[in-house]
Amino acid sequence: MTFTEQSLSAQLAGIPEGSRLVVAFSGGLDSSVLLWALYRLLQQSNPNAFGLSAIHVNHGLSPNAASWQQFCADTCARLGIELSVERVHIARHAGASLENLARQQRYAAFTRCLQPGDYLVMGHHLDDQAETFLLRTLRGSGPRGLAAMPVTRTLGHGASLRPLLRPLLGVTRQALEDFARGQQLQWIEDESNDATVFDRNYCRHELMPVIARRWPAYRENWLRSAQLCAEAEELLQELAAQDYALTATEDETVIAVDALNQLSPARQRNLLRYWLQRLRVADPGWNALQQIVTELLPAAVDAQPEVSWEDRCEDRRESSAVRRVLRRYRDRLYLLHAAPPLPSQECYDWSPPAPLALPYNGGLSVSPGCGSGLRQLQQGTVLQIRYRQGGESFRLAGRRTRPLKKILQDAAVAPWLRERLPLLYAGDELVCIPGIGVCEGWQAQEGEPSWEVIWAPDSNVSFS
Repeated sequence: MTFTEQSLSAQLAGIPEGSRLVVAFSGGLDSSVLLWALYRLLQQSNPNAFGLSAIHVNHGLSPNAASWQQFCADTCARLGIELSVERVHIARHAGASLENLARQQRYAAFTRCLQPGDYLVMGHHLDDQAETFLLRTLRGSGPRGLAAMPVTRTLGHGASLRPLLRPLLGVTRQALEDFARGQQLQWIEDESNDATVFDRNYCRHELMPVIARRWPAYRENWLRSAQLCAEAEELLQELAAQDYALTATEDETVIAVDALNQLSPARQRNLLRYWLQRLRVADPGWNALQQIVTELLPAAVDAQPEVSWEDRCEDRRESSAVRRVLRRYRDRLYLLHAAPPLPSQECYDWSPPAPLALPYNGGLSVSPGCGSGLRQLQQGTVLQIRYRQGGESFRLAGRRTRPLKKILQDAAVAPWLRERLPLLYAGDELVCIPGIGVCEGWQAQEGEPSWEVIWAPDSNVSFS
């Protein structure tokens, strides 16, 4: 197997003319070959075929990080290629893999820097693909994981969605090294690549040589297995899309449990993965999915089961983890994110119509109306915002006095929102509950100016 500039050109055939290729340039062998080969192609082709630039991420983990950054800057300056440098800080925490944390920060930096029309081009090669396949096998991955690294995928989301391309996945590291020596290229050797404390390095230095002696074609065979897994995953995605259409609701973060329970456990797990993937939420893993299928879905209607996990998405712009919570209420499964509990004794003064921000709990505002809702109060009148203490009662306009607990249950307010629902008091009298109603004696009469009180909670919040 050999690598040439022409073989690289064939991998770029589908890129629109005028696109900018942004090389993830570490200074190592693979990215150095990739940058040089793209530079040579640009010199030989139509100058408008594509733009070329590079990005270097300085993790600051090695004592040589500054010299690597300088090497990349000197290389790009010599070739006349624009280089962006991103410095990231790796905040270590208990149980976290340094490799994973660095990768998350790196992809977040790439996402920040890419502009419309850009392609991020990475130098992953066939040996990297084989290592990824083996590591994911050892971790018990399914078809999606065993498909390993795709040649193309996207980074970011929404308006910041950008394509990622790996044109060297079919080329061995040895072929890249042969090309580099033939072109008299220089590159960096990262000393951490020899540290077998890292799983990938252990595979590279300890396992792969043994496998290669017995099965020399293992790279190509595993690549084929990864491609077959990618096809299987594509079929699973098509099936999940059909099942999702049966369970979807008007809110994309909520799905119907009754329809979900009509599926086999395998299809339930497949649909849950698909649903979470649509929402750009990290897969909770096999154990959590099993718990959802075996405990949460078949739970009694009046139960309040939940499953939670830490969500770290490598290309999300924010680098901190989000704790996700799946909760069931009646015939609905809700995807939420955990928020700190509210201090129940806290209260806040509010003078409508000015809006009021509530710490960790969204905000309150009013919409003016006439003849319905809370009657408009005299300017300067102060209401007090409190949270439930237990034992409250409330008399909706035109109704009898009832316990607040029963009113919220009848209104189908989700249990995790009941404790966060702001209550409006005038002195010691509960006068309005946003989204529920106004107390007898405080409602606007026909033709009288009124306010509709609106509570906008933080999006998809839960708490335990």
